Formats: sequence, C-alpha cells, structure tokens
Amino acid sequence: MAVTLTDFGKTLRKLRIDHDVNLKNMADGLGVTSAFLSGVETGRKAINPGLINKISEILSLSDAESLELNAAASKTLSEVSIKVENDHDAEIAIMFARKVDNNTIDFDKLRKFLMEN
Repeated sequence: MAVTLTDFGKTLRKLRIDHDVNLKNMADGLGVTSAFLSGVETGRKAINPGLINKISEILSLSDAESLELNAAASKTLSEVSIKVENDHDAEIAIMFARKVDNNTIDFDKLRKFLMEN
C-alpha cells in the first residue's frame, strides 16, 4: 500500500530528514505518538498552528524553512478558523466563505488586489 503525503507531510518529512530527526524523536519532542505524527504527514490527522510552532522550535527552523512549512500547511488545510472583532467582520468573512464554496471568486484578481493593498 502506497503512502500519499500531503504538501505539509512532504515538507515536514524533508525538514525532519534535513535536520536529522526521525519520526519517533520528533513525535516524542512534540508530545504526540509516532502514529499521530505519521497521520499528520499523510493527512489523516489535522494540522494545528500550535503543532507547527512546536515543529519549528524543535527543528530550530530558519525563517525561510518556517515560511515553507507554513505555506505547505496552508495548501493542505481544508478548513480555516479566524477570529473576528465584530458582527460586521463576521458578516464579511461569511460572505467570502460562501463565494469560495460557490467557486465565484477570481482568485488571481483577489491575490493581486491583496498584494497591492
């Protein structure tokens, strides 16, 4: 049976190998089981920001490596949780989420707009 790694899993595994840390030692450092960490790499278990921060600390990642890991996590996540300050912000976030769900957003235009502002 072939194991399929997520973008996050591929990046994490590469970083672990680059930093000479095996799965068991990484899991021990994170306070999780090897099975759980393997599940994170293969997408069977959810990624959380706290886990990403701990991984960065354990591996003493450079800024570039940390950005690479966070970017891979973003590609892998299917759900995103955000905090909003007020009802207006919540309404905007919900409207945006609906547009994403309905595939009615031109992401290239949105990305360009966000990069400019």
